[in-house]
Amino acid sequence: MDVVNTKRPVILMVDDDEKLLAAVRRTLATSFEFVTFSDGQMALDWLSHNRERTDLVIADLIMPTLDGISFLKQAARIAPMVSRMMLSGNISTISLREAISQAMVTRVLAKPVSVSVLKDAIDRVIQTNKPAEKPTSRVTPMMVNSTIDQAKFSTVLQPRFAASDLGLCGVEVLCRMPSLEKDFGVDEIFEACRDHPVINRLTSQLMAVMIDQAPRYRALLGDSSNLAVNISAYSLKTPEFLDLLIRFYEKMRMRGVVVTYEIPERQLVPDDQELLGSVSRLRERGIAVLIDDFGSGNNSLELLRHEVFAGIKLDRELVRGIMTDFLDDAFVEWIAQVCWKMGLSISAKGIESGAVVEKLQVYGITELQGFYLGSPEPLDVWEEKTATAMSA
Repeated sequence: MDVVNTKRPVILMVDDDEKLLAAVRRTLATSFEFVTFSDGQMALDWLSHNRERTDLVIADLIMPTLDGISFLKQAARIAPMVSRMMLSGNISTISLREAISQAMVTRVLAKPVSVSVLKDAIDRVIQTNKPAEKPTSRVTPMMVNSTIDQAKFSTVLQPRFAASDLGLCGVEVLCRMPSLEKDFGVDEIFEACRDHPVINRLTSQLMAVMIDQAPRYRALLGDSSNLAVNISAYSLKTPEFLDLLIRFYEKMRMRGVVVTYEIPERQLVPDDQELLGSVSRLRERGIAVLIDDFGSGNNSLELLRHEVFAGIKLDRELVRGIMTDFLDDAFVEWIAQVCWKMGLSISAKGIESGAVVEKLQVYGITELQGFYLGSPEPLDVWEEKTATAMSA
């Protein structure tokens, strides 16, 4: 066992491969403090006395006396706030549901794993675990409120395609605020008001627009009249607004349009019972809620164990990385298997090339979205293009 220097992130690693442990200690000693064991029980004893200063626990799946899943399940009980990672020489043999629901692993890496890939994975976990910095955005909820007052907002539609044949299967409705977007990014604008009542006001205004435009959606999209609509955790946890989301869904369904709600992973906390209860209530009514930007944080796998979400939409940075980053590529391929086993839909956004489309099709991703396939455009532009195509 190694002496711990708490100035660097402390990683508890358990593996019966002494050569791997030695290589990790030798190569990554300047970046992390590794505490290594080949015996799982001894590692658990150490963790019980050092949980406050441990940043990550890594374990091999196949070990003598105590297997990786059993070890990580006990580690989760001892130090629930410490992230967990698993190594496996044959990922397909892992009990995926048990690993997610009980061991609550953050990452699974395939062995043999290079030290560089392992370091990259550790860096990502440690970086994500750092407390989020308070936004320094100059955008304020009052600025957004003023934009609503002046009706200076609009909607655009980005097409979504079935991965199987690239046929249109729906659209995502996105809000645009041109007056604010001159100075601020779209994400910056919505991040500034995500936990403020103004987000409910904006969402309700957008829903009113969509109800008004529903006949046009139906005429344009036909059987593909499926709208993905973004909502915030704040809205879901507001009882009266949850009722509004249900009524909106039912009004759109009466007009022949199906609505799916999407909520960003960064706004979700795995043990937020109030929010999970709201998602469960929607699910009971047949209303699907997806986790958007899936893979952008360390809550990804833990969120799935509650089994209230209907599916996931992969984070665009994760999708971009599958062509160049082994870790991203392996994670996307693996999480597609997880979703298939759990009966969840899995879509990907940020598609920027045909090569990415082909790889995601092989992995079994069900739905694709991105500028390579189609950019966001106002409804009237969609209608003009459709009319032109029909008259050609």
